[in-house]
Amino acid sequence: MKFQLRNCVLILLVGQIFSSSCTRIILNNLGAFENKISLKYITNGENKLIFVPMHHIGKKVFYDDAKKEIDSLITVGYMVYFEKVSIGVEDSMQKDTLFRKVRKITGVDFPTTIANRGYIDTINNTLFGKKTQIISKYKLVNQPRNIIPISDTLRVRNVDASFSQLISACENKYGAIVLEQYDYEIKFGEKYKAKRNKEMLEYFLAGYRNILITDSILKDPNKKIILIYGSKHFSGILENLKMADKKFKQVEKL
Repeated sequence: MKFQLRNCVLILLVGQIFSSSCTRIILNNLGAFENKISLKYITNGENKLIFVPMHHIGKKVFYDDAKKEIDSLITVGYMVYFEKVSIGVEDSMQKDTLFRKVRKITGVDFPTTIANRGYIDTINNTLFGKKTQIISKYKLVNQPRNIIPISDTLRVRNVDASFSQLISACENKYGAIVLEQYDYEIKFGEKYKAKRNKEMLEYFLAGYRNILITDSILKDPNKKIILIYGSKHFSGILENLKMADKKFKQVEKL
């Protein structure tokens, strides 16, 4: 089973969204109301990278436009990288420990989100299980799966970390993540509160993953690549590329 972390900021703000009147503002900041995709371009003169900022909740017209752009770029020789975080373990006990460590870092109950099979329910007008008229008012949907032609294994690659890799990376950098009695007492699906290490959180959500993406770009013989990731990844990827090669820069067009 795999789970997508396209814009984890939304997930982390869920508790705040429904305890305030900021739902629409937050969704707007995440791009959920956009009608068209806004591509970003990076090059060093040799590599041509097109960043497709994606979010997991939005309008159907937005996703239709994104699919059209992606399909068009593939036909002119672009390779596709996309984000999709796998779990990384199969054993149920290991999986339970893994998700509790992930929850300790992020505050996010991923087993429940995975079980819900999406962030919004368009029939019942719920966002993360909470009633809201925003879904019907703006005709929001979960990101469709057919945007990325993942069956095209020659031109499409999942370039991302697993939860297991992310936990190992965080523990290697910050030390062991120790689960306490509270972490075991609170079941998945129940309200969970914990003080989070902001630096570790950022490394988990984007920092380590950006390193993996950048390394893959630099090693890839394909010089034309589409990057389909949450918008928050763009600046980190660009910064990493500049550190490897000062010629990399953002441009208006390729």
